[in-house]
Amino acid sequence: MKDEKKRVHVLTHTHWDREWYLPFEFFRERLVKLIDDLLQIMAKDPGYRFSLDGQTIVLEDYEEVGKNLEDLLSLIRKGRIQVGPWYVLPDEFLISGESWIRNYLYSESLSRRYRIPLMKVAYLPDMFGHNAYMPTILKGLGMKWAVMWRGVGDSNVPTFIWRSPHGDEVKVYHLINGYGNAAHFGRGREYLKRRLIEEAENLSRSHGENDILLMNGTDHEFPVSYITELLKEISDGKFEFMQSDLENYVSSLAEPEKIFEGELRCPRKEPILKDVTSTRISGKQMHFEAELLYRHYVEPLAALVKFKGMETISDEIWYGWKLILQSQPHDSICGCVTDEVYESVIDRFRRAINHGKMLCSKYMTMLAGNPISDFGLLVFNPLERARKDVVEAVVYLPEGEWKIEGAEKSYLEPLNELSSSKEALTHKFLVEPFVNGVLSEDLKPYRCLFFAELPALSFKTFRIVPGNHGSDDPEKRSFAELKNNGSLRIKWKGKTYDNFCHLKDVDDGGDEYNYSPVCEEVHTSLSIEADVKEVVSTSWIERKRADFVLRLPESLSADRRRRSSNLVDIPVTVEYTFHRATPHVDVKIELENRARDHRLTVVFPVNDVKKIFTDGYFGLVEHEIKEYREDYKDWFEKPANTFAMLSIVTVPEESFTIVTRGLHEVHVTEEGIELTLLRCVEWLSRDDLKTRKEHAGPMIFTPGAQELGKHTFKFSIVFHEKWSVEEVYRAMREVLVTPMVYQGYFDVSEIRSPFTIKRGFMSAMKPSEDGKGVILRVFEPGGGTPEVSFTCKKREVNMAEKDLNENEEVKSVRTWKLESGVLEFD
Repeated sequence: MKDEKKRVHVLTHTHWDREWYLPFEFFRERLVKLIDDLLQIMAKDPGYRFSLDGQTIVLEDYEEVGKNLEDLLSLIRKGRIQVGPWYVLPDEFLISGESWIRNYLYSESLSRRYRIPLMKVAYLPDMFGHNAYMPTILKGLGMKWAVMWRGVGDSNVPTFIWRSPHGDEVKVYHLINGYGNAAHFGRGREYLKRRLIEEAENLSRSHGENDILLMNGTDHEFPVSYITELLKEISDGKFEFMQSDLENYVSSLAEPEKIFEGELRCPRKEPILKDVTSTRISGKQMHFEAELLYRHYVEPLAALVKFKGMETISDEIWYGWKLILQSQPHDSICGCVTDEVYESVIDRFRRAINHGKMLCSKYMTMLAGNPISDFGLLVFNPLERARKDVVEAVVYLPEGEWKIEGAEKSYLEPLNELSSSKEALTHKFLVEPFVNGVLSEDLKPYRCLFFAELPALSFKTFRIVPGNHGSDDPEKRSFAELKNNGSLRIKWKGKTYDNFCHLKDVDDGGDEYNYSPVCEEVHTSLSIEADVKEVVSTSWIERKRADFVLRLPESLSADRRRRSSNLVDIPVTVEYTFHRATPHVDVKIELENRARDHRLTVVFPVNDVKKIFTDGYFGLVEHEIKEYREDYKDWFEKPANTFAMLSIVTVPEESFTIVTRGLHEVHVTEEGIELTLLRCVEWLSRDDLKTRKEHAGPMIFTPGAQELGKHTFKFSIVFHEKWSVEEVYRAMREVLVTPMVYQGYFDVSEIRSPFTIKRGFMSAMKPSEDGKGVILRVFEPGGGTPEVSFTCKKREVNMAEKDLNENEEVKSVRTWKLESGVLEFD
């Protein structure tokens, strides 16, 4: 029989942002004090319990400078303090699903090192909305319950089943009033007493027969010593208050009845701060490149080394991944931080990228040996399928005429740039006995383009030999032409798309969290006369550039009610690479931003768009385009047809896809599809926005968020003969996962992989965490079952690399552990 008193579980906790409006070291000193004070409280009160925000990075941070680590770990082992399951609490829309898995795996490695348990509930308290495929990740990691706040949009639903687009499910407890609904806010015992009772009364109306959860803590809040005594004091009424934890709480809940599907990003009752996807875009671009480097190059090359029977050092890969993971918490990766903190984020990304490049060079030399001469190219294809593709690199050769032997077609021309890329020479820094031998002053940079067939997940060698690449008259005109204003006219399947890729600029009076229009004064590049030049023209690609100046208002006016009448020149270069054999254009936009308080987008005019798809972790997410004509004054944040993406926005009705490198925000407007390039503001938070109620953080001046200076943006436009999810992903991977090139002639044979992917795409290939094999993960973005054939021993595991049970099976994502030492060479 149910007790007459309603049970109220009180989770005493702190929400820990490592860096935000102050740098990491400031917050860490507060963390040390918090933990030391907590240990004293717990020594005096044996019933006291505490949660360290679902993260394990706080243990590393404390270990470096704290003095009572063993006392802390002892309390975690006894279950009085809970940590994990995550290493950090990241944003969900700016990272890949594989980053989530690495996040969990590293947290598990810490749990082994510290000999502590991890919480088994997926704690997601303050993410700015939730990715549609998060249930897939959680199920694949063996978690049954999640606890979350933002984006649900319904104040009357405390529990529900959350279902991904592919049908994976997880049970959710919804923090209706946030993760600080019973915080003390430093206001004393009587305030906290009233708060606990009032919030219990409030939530009792929506929780039915379920117990209630109160969150006794908030951002960086110290615990109070008297909480257990206070809970006993107020338990003589209709409620029984008790200190608890999330595992105990969710075990008390009845099976949820309601079902929510897909992305949770509704701003009705709390802000989801949707425009953080375009704040400080330069950092997001660096993060994208770092993640891409480790997922598709570093780890696969390390796995090939394992397959060959040689050992890799897991710590050297984790060193780079940790730098990435430490920059993925929402404040850090979203760019809603001070300028000083942002510099730290950029530094971590830069170090991760440089470290990753050298790891690739190291693994490449382990697999291929040292080069025999400089007159050749070693090309690694990281895709799971063979490809015929354009390979591009900068190589260093004596002056003369050169061609690529072994390629179907090639094109080499000297470059004048003194700062030309040295990417193809990084391996020489590892193998040359004297560093001055890495690059001779007698060698000159050459742009090298060639068209070749490349085997799947393998190397192929080519010789560089003297000779003229010959005449190469265009065989086929591109489906797109460059107009005088620097945009494109595209003809496809009887339709003409005019002014594709023109620029549009509007005012932005918002902050680092949200865009907010001021006067909606629009400037575009449509009437500009560009200087159009040909860069490269062959029978297989054509490259042209358009140079022009975009004149924009200098900033907002002093009263922030209009745009300045002073105009500044924004020099812009748009470079298009047209692929003659396929309906595919690569676009590179270079500009120097000299304007403030504005949002710059690139526009793809399409009429009457009804829906678009963007990409989530393991598949597409459908977005219906809505007409937002109501007042929405009761909503916390004004809704808009603005959507987050990892790399893809695709329009099935028009059969085209845009694939981006680190651009994560797309809008559907009257003009068509708009991709955000820059959003330039100078306040961490403001309270006078038209698009959001109240502050989202402290009002701190952040001039660095204006993103002044030089920028480069890259994306590709692909039109499909027949649109399908598989074709969209195939195009995306061919655009993003490009061949890696090393200069030198290597005596290496083609690698024969011990598996063949027949259906689906490779999500991960990496050394296993136990060092005894290789992990292969394959996903089928349409929701089907991946199919792989093997020539080696293997067993299926879950995403945490443990034995798979039926409750963890994910239909569209499968993971195997393969034996090492099975690599064959032709």
